[in-house]
Amino acid sequence: MNISKINLNDLEKKLLKSYDLFICSASYEKRCLSIASNIENIKIDNALILSNIDLNEYIQENSSKLMSYFGDKSKCIEINTSDPIITADNLDMNIAEITESGCVNSILLDITTFTHESLLILFRLLKLRCPNTKITILYANASGYSIGEDFKHKWLSRGIGEVRSVLGYPGKIIPTQKTHLILIVGYEHERAIGLIDALEPNSLALGYGRSGSATTEKDKDANEHYLHLVEQMTSSYEDVIEFEIPCNDPIGTKNEINKQIHNAKGMNILIAPMNNKLSTIGTALASFENDAVQLCYAQALKYNYFNYSTPGKECYILELPSRSNALRWSDPADALRQKYKI
Repeated sequence: MNISKINLNDLEKKLLKSYDLFICSASYEKRCLSIASNIENIKIDNALILSNIDLNEYIQENSSKLMSYFGDKSKCIEINTSDPIITADNLDMNIAEITESGCVNSILLDITTFTHESLLILFRLLKLRCPNTKITILYANASGYSIGEDFKHKWLSRGIGEVRSVLGYPGKIIPTQKTHLILIVGYEHERAIGLIDALEPNSLALGYGRSGSATTEKDKDANEHYLHLVEQMTSSYEDVIEFEIPCNDPIGTKNEINKQIHNAKGMNILIAPMNNKLSTIGTALASFENDAVQLCYAQALKYNYFNYSTPGKECYILELPSRSNALRWSDPADALRQKYKI
């Protein structure tokens, strides 16, 4: 299961002749158009465009463009950053409608501009609804973030709302055990600190991007700066563990997280993925192999709507194995009966 990086202009050459289903998320980032605009309409049989209704004023223009790319093959799926139940229900209903009406053998999933939470929920539902389907994951990089700010003042989101476990990843929390938090650090140090303060773990591990693995074409200094800020704010914890992840490799990220999970045996383990979407997929894969682990999410109050990022020129491609291969997949009927609380 290898990941490859190509120029977006070469994407069309790397794809299959057709896909039964294409899924992406509309965003205030122009980057949400990077992959869809480089795919021939004829290759896609059905397209699901996720649209955050509570951010409609910021994403409506790009959502309309995505819908127009695929015409009558497309359907807009309303999700809500403040209500994961609505997100999960709407996703499950529409995925079920497509899978139950015909055979879905191939899915093209553009993870570029999902929120971490909606991506994790979708990924769990695909695992349940489409266990034997070939899934190809695409991720378009950014040339930079928080455009116009120097590296010490870059920001992607501000404020923190509800801190919650992610639907489909509840873990097995034992009240008598201590809690260990594994936090995958990104730019959003304020959000990270708020999450730590809310969860109050007994111990802490910080995962950060390995040198040379960044998917962004610049801003290395910003990554290091925000890691140091989180380090400073967590100085009250004894023996904070730090470890590296390859941000451009979900399988490598999964393996590094698995090592941290193994080292924290006998504790309740919480994981909060706050780096890029490729590393978030790696976190999900690790949780599939460790069902006692709980994934957590801190809702942002405000995003950098107008200067979040500028599109890059490259795309990452990852082919996931089906149920019959290396990943362990749950029984979909049983899991769905439990209404995502698996």
